[in-house]
Amino acid sequence: MLFRLTFSTHIAIPAFMAVKKKGQRLQSSEQIELRISDLARGGSGVARDSTGRVIFVPYTAPGDRVRVELTHLDKNYAQGKLLEIIEPSPIRQEPRCPAFTQCGGCEWQHLHYDLQWKTKVNGILHALTRVGITAPSPIEEVPAQQIWEYRNRIQLRGFQKEMGFYASGSHNIISLKRCDIARSEINEAWETIRTEGEKLPRPYKVEIETLSDGKSGIRQTWNSRHAASGFRQVHDQQNTQLQRVVGQWITPGRILFDLYGGSGNLSTQISSKMIETHCVDLSVPDNDFQDKPTHYTFHRSAITSWLNKQVKERAPAPSSAILDPPREGLAADFAPIASALAQLGVTEAVLVGCDPDAWARDLSRFLKKGWTLKAMAILDLFPQTHHVESIARIVL
Repeated sequence: MLFRLTFSTHIAIPAFMAVKKKGQRLQSSEQIELRISDLARGGSGVARDSTGRVIFVPYTAPGDRVRVELTHLDKNYAQGKLLEIIEPSPIRQEPRCPAFTQCGGCEWQHLHYDLQWKTKVNGILHALTRVGITAPSPIEEVPAQQIWEYRNRIQLRGFQKEMGFYASGSHNIISLKRCDIARSEINEAWETIRTEGEKLPRPYKVEIETLSDGKSGIRQTWNSRHAASGFRQVHDQQNTQLQRVVGQWITPGRILFDLYGGSGNLSTQISSKMIETHCVDLSVPDNDFQDKPTHYTFHRSAITSWLNKQVKERAPAPSSAILDPPREGLAADFAPIASALAQLGVTEAVLVGCDPDAWARDLSRFLKKGWTLKAMAILDLFPQTHHVESIARIVL
């Protein structure tokens, strides 16, 4: 059986396998045949050429025999673009979306979910091994139960009769009639939204999200910044699991600092157990929740400056912290944050991360400062993609 694929998009290399400055983008195409032997935690299939060099090929499955065009070369590995599946792997499944491989939103629709989940778990363990951390046993694994029609928010682009997603690496619109990972309420409103968009005189962006708090219906936000109506985890069922895991690891009766807390997703539901809760972020809600819990305060501030002010103004007290930084982790802010937490009396923290390497690196830095890893969980908020959430409980 012969599968022919045509790709018009540039595939980005995952950060942990990015081409270094000495890497070479090829000016002329070099095509080779490969047998895919493994699946990388960054999403691509993995093969070796006749020299033993590792080659990463997006949208492939272990067992595929493929024809590939090499696009980047480095000393130890290369990046390839899939041109043709000469012999499909027996584990390959038919993707549900006609735009799979084009829009870039999903990487793994061609793989059964069991393999997706196994790859995510092994990827987290590999990230820990790289920084010298032995995972505690047992690890709480929380795979998704709903792996299709789970996204409560998507961003569509359109002009005239065309509406869909940008092709990966370009501003070309891939016109679609639905999204297989978007909630059914969004798909049911698709054609109505397209009709509204046709009336606009220029290209548009519309963000569509289901309403929260169990309310029915959708909200549309036209031509505004991303997440203009506030950040929200895209998988409601899995977000409830994330809240449960974090909540069960926070000791009641203490002060709680929810750092990078956004709208308080991880702290509002447990704040009634705490003496006081402080949610700190540059993107806290524009208006305080009218029904926010007692002793709950939002602070619109950079994390380090707010913590430094607290160190000067309050005495140490038994405290806990939730740290859910952006994808790059704590990065250069780690040292001042760790120092401030110690001075404030924080002896318990839950560290949440969406990038395995950044999360493992932050965790390693805490352990080197005397913290102890007590528990760990892995949770899937993004089925059909390589993205995964890691959670650790550490104590001092």
